[in-house]
Amino acid sequence: MEVELKLLLAPEHNQQLRQHPLLAGLATRTQPLLAHYFDTPDLHLLRHGAGLRVRKEDGVWMQTMKAGGSVQNGLHQRNEWEGPVSRPWPQLGKLRKLIGDDAHWRDVLAAPHFKQRLEALFAVVVEREIWQLDYAGSQIELVLDCGHIERHGQQLPLNEIELELRQGKPEHLFALALQLLERLPLQLSNVNKAQRGYSLCRQTGTQAHHARALALPADATLDAARHAILFNCLQQVQDNEQAVIHSDHAEALHQMRVGVRRLRSALKLFRSVAPCPPQLKEDWRWLAQVLGKARDWEVLGSATLARVQASPGGPAGLHDLPALVQQQVAAHRQQAAQALRSPRYTRLLLQMGHWLLAGAASSSAAAMQADGTRIDAAQGEATHGTGEEAGTSAAEFSRHTMQRLRKTLLKRARGMNDTDAASIHRTRIAAKQSRYTLEFFHTLYRGKALRKYLATLEATQEALGQHNDLVVADRLLQQLGSEHPAATPAARHIAFARGYLRALQEQQPTDLQAVQAGLRELPRF
Repeated sequence: MEVELKLLLAPEHNQQLRQHPLLAGLATRTQPLLAHYFDTPDLHLLRHGAGLRVRKEDGVWMQTMKAGGSVQNGLHQRNEWEGPVSRPWPQLGKLRKLIGDDAHWRDVLAAPHFKQRLEALFAVVVEREIWQLDYAGSQIELVLDCGHIERHGQQLPLNEIELELRQGKPEHLFALALQLLERLPLQLSNVNKAQRGYSLCRQTGTQAHHARALALPADATLDAARHAILFNCLQQVQDNEQAVIHSDHAEALHQMRVGVRRLRSALKLFRSVAPCPPQLKEDWRWLAQVLGKARDWEVLGSATLARVQASPGGPAGLHDLPALVQQQVAAHRQQAAQALRSPRYTRLLLQMGHWLLAGAASSSAAAMQADGTRIDAAQGEATHGTGEEAGTSAAEFSRHTMQRLRKTLLKRARGMNDTDAASIHRTRIAAKQSRYTLEFFHTLYRGKALRKYLATLEATQEALGQHNDLVVADRLLQQLGSEHPAATPAARHIAFARGYLRALQEQQPTDLQAVQAGLRELPRF
């Protein structure tokens, strides 16, 4: 199993890497690499989660197949089979021998006409620099690859760092990356060279990514469930980050915000077992605020404002208001993109990965300290305190938690009233926490009760969310209005919009009694 951490670095900073104190005095080896990647025209290997290349290394052609495994928070863990071949083309017979008795991957290679349909899709050409590090007792290979990926005359620049664990603890990869980050503008990467090359083949645009399927086994321990849930949330965040950085894809921003919300909800859920370090909590709050502001302006500009424009009797020139709002949308999107490019965001992901892996390594003895895990980047170690047993059943924890959340939700729902927006907001947040928790553990439940519970929570969020959209819209319009003198047309348009939305809220109030009645019917766990 190959275990490595991938980081992106702009080429103009390569010399800074070479001069980093961690590499001072270490021998370096330079190696030109040419790799051809193979698949069928319908991308059979890609669809099965595998990659096949033939690469020239020191004058010898080596074929490598990587398959399965996982990518979690930039940490790539994949099955790898490698051996020499006589020419720059895969030799499937040799590859099957390397795979051995792994029936699944042998069957992938045995697909009808696979050998006949195999073709070279793209090539990776890089100059590789290699350093061998002894880091806190772990043996780590640091690689800098500078070059490009090419297909049919197209080229995609490539400049990345790989930290491969040769021996030792995976969390030391994150600790090492944190030290590199102190002097270098790094970005964590969930994408390998093969995936970058396939992007040239498919020419797909930016996409939004919902949370990936999460299926906890019935006998899952609480510790295993916690790690699976947190890494699942991290995956949703990172799946959407490039679309948020490089495009104005509204749904990608929405899904990244949802990912951060799910993650913060999970951290709160497990705080009695493994309290999140205070700095990590603060940084996740910062990211939630940045994404939240951008998303709130986007909802105002794309949905809520359309209801104002459709109103009869508006002032002349009301159609100019969307342009003012779109200026705010663009500005806050840019702020979100800048945040995702920042060292603070990269540090957040690296510290999160280190905390989770260091906790996994020691969870058989203890959970995290209540005052947080202290990461010592120089030694790559974390300190831990005592807490609940790691072997606690996830199912038992889930049942107790859902009972507590149900009680909290019903209490908040009883306190809702039309004149208190804060009471409605608190109920909406409680419903969201309950829904996320039930979705995390949904495979531990069966039958109609699960479906009814989720349907009720979704209906509650939908009803209270519409109310929240109007409250947020009024706040944003008030903020926008403060930037324009009262006598200007813009100020009049903003005042009309606020008045119209308030009237809409009064004419079409949220049926709080129906929401309360629905919640009272929630099944018990």
